[in-house]
Amino acid sequence: MAAPPPPYDSVVIDGQNAGDDVPSPDMMVTSPGSGGSAGDLKVKVYDPVKQGEGISAYVSYRVSTETSLSQYAQGEVEVIRRFRDFAWLSKKLGEKNPGVIVPPLPEKDVIQKYSMGTDFIERRCHALNVFVNRLCAHPVLKFSSELQFFLEAAETAWQAEVAAANQDKGVVKKGLFGAKKFFKGVASTTTSLITGKSADENEDPEYAKVKAYMQALETHMGEVYAHSDKLATRQRKLFKAAQTFGETLSKLSEKEDEASPATEEFVKVADKLCQDDTVEPAMTKLDLEFVEPMKEYSRHVKSVRTVMADRSTALQRLHDKKQSVESKKNALAKLRATPGAKEEKLSDAEQRLNESSRKLDEANDRYDLIKERMKTEMSAYHSQRKQDVLATLEGFAQQQAALAEEQAKQWKALVASLTAGA
Repeated sequence: MAAPPPPYDSVVIDGQNAGDDVPSPDMMVTSPGSGGSAGDLKVKVYDPVKQGEGISAYVSYRVSTETSLSQYAQGEVEVIRRFRDFAWLSKKLGEKNPGVIVPPLPEKDVIQKYSMGTDFIERRCHALNVFVNRLCAHPVLKFSSELQFFLEAAETAWQAEVAAANQDKGVVKKGLFGAKKFFKGVASTTTSLITGKSADENEDPEYAKVKAYMQALETHMGEVYAHSDKLATRQRKLFKAAQTFGETLSKLSEKEDEASPATEEFVKVADKLCQDDTVEPAMTKLDLEFVEPMKEYSRHVKSVRTVMADRSTALQRLHDKKQSVESKKNALAKLRATPGAKEEKLSDAEQRLNESSRKLDEANDRYDLIKERMKTEMSAYHSQRKQDVLATLEGFAQQQAALAEEQAKQWKALVASLTAGA
């Protein structure tokens, strides 16, 4: 097992200064499972309905919005969306907001999609509600035109946008983009053969500590989720075992000429503790308020890592543009030093240099933007993650205490009954 990551405060870039721009807690999602209110933008994802059958089946969701933001045409609006629409929103926000950590979508579970069980549908609806409310609580994403369009566009306008987006990414173009992105990713992670350090480490050694921290955190949050899921599974099995135990005792008493009072009391207790109308709500609550949040926190780390990869790509692009400018400067200098060089060639070389310089400025601006945004984003993410995990653990402890109290009450009543009848 990997060693646990050090406290974030010990590795965060400009830790003291970065905190100055962190949004206040009331601007963040404080109750991941609720409809949630983010100041003047309140959104709820609910009423999942399965549409169609077979491989073409999908689930539609109602998305209702209440807002006083002036950019919205109406104070209240409701639309119907499906999972791919949420995926469109997530992708667009990532493209339009470099350096911003876009909250994670629930993963696309292909196997469960085809079964479309009630549990799967309810969990996904809950996760999508958390996703949208985190967007609404974000100080930047909250005001994005992409989120606004998602929340209020009528069906005709929405379908037209989705169709246009799909048409723009033709299969060939999509394949080329994927290959280009892959090679950029390889370039951005390439280490120097001389120093053995990545471009990020050479440019900003302190940032390397943050990268290492997030890599370790991703591993450990994944482990926390895995064990949370095992804990819930174990509790469900325990309820089932108690229920089966009661049923077995009941069958045993049927074989006796005279049922034992003790056996009858045990059966009653098992029935009370394991009734479906008691167990199922408790397990659903455990899943939605403990297991699913831990799963979302694990996915959120991956969202952070995605932004960090974008930073590395932007830095690599900046280095490439610097080399391009230097190359064109040298080419122009050689041309100017060549006797009898044609004016037309000199003019072309100057234009190429100017164009490369312009692209260098753009690459530099983009990298600086991502760096500055990430200082605030990383501090806000860390602060919110601590709040969320603690709140989830507190809720879990309270639920377990309530269950244990009820179970103890039933067992104590059984002991008292058996003692009185002895």
